[in-house]
Amino acid sequence: MKLTAKLPFTLVHVILILFSLCMLLPILMILNIALKTNTEFLNSPMSIASSLHFDNFAEAWEQGDMITNFKNSLIYTACSTILTCLIAAMAAYPISRKHIRGTGALLGLIGITLFLPDGIVPLLFFMKYTALLNTYSGYILLSSGINMALMVFILVGFVKNIPADLDEAASIDGCGYFRYILTIILPLLKPAITTVAMLKIINVWNDFINPYLYLTDKEKRPLTSGLYLFVGEFSTDWTVLAAGIVIVVTPLLLVYLFLQKYIISGVSSGALKG
Repeated sequence: MKLTAKLPFTLVHVILILFSLCMLLPILMILNIALKTNTEFLNSPMSIASSLHFDNFAEAWEQGDMITNFKNSLIYTACSTILTCLIAAMAAYPISRKHIRGTGALLGLIGITLFLPDGIVPLLFFMKYTALLNTYSGYILLSSGINMALMVFILVGFVKNIPADLDEAASIDGCGYFRYILTIILPLLKPAITTVAMLKIINVWNDFINPYLYLTDKEKRPLTSGLYLFVGEFSTDWTVLAAGIVIVVTPLLLVYLFLQKYIISGVSSGALKG
């Protein structure tokens, strides 16, 4: 009986390990290519690197102007994430508490936007005529608005699980509307806010197309734009490109490892309460 009881549990672990290896395999392949010389890669692309060639990382850092691009990526990601979390929380609270008329219709309209394509041409004209094109503030506002509907949906589900009695108690104590959201609702939404923040960080940090559309000045482009410099018309330095990809991905991995506990708790609590 004990053996049969352990078999499904062991099988689940084996399946999870196999899925984890499938996820790690592309990262390990890129890292392997980044540690090769260009000649070694061209002769045997799939073989394991015979020696550790770290010069590719230094070359990628210099050729891709990573210092400027890294600074821009940090500015865009940090500002967009903070702005998105604040706006989504401010929108999720009145929607979940039905403080405005037509909450159901409004939530439905927000949901419809999840299935609509991005209006690139109208956005380009709007940003051009509002003097937001090719500016830090314009791109931060643009990045904050991307996937905002999804962030609001996530937070609405969590706010509904906060007892409404807290609203009445705060109102009796004289707590203002916005102060209540910032000092009470936001701390209670910490797991959900962390999940939303991680999704936004991944979205902004990995964005490749929008910087080329809305940032014409190379000095204002983020880290992902520097990778395109290694792709030539007639040849591509694949080892340096792989090293650049590793540099771009590493900060995201570190952020995820740091926020992993909060993300898992947010997803699990949402699954249990939803």
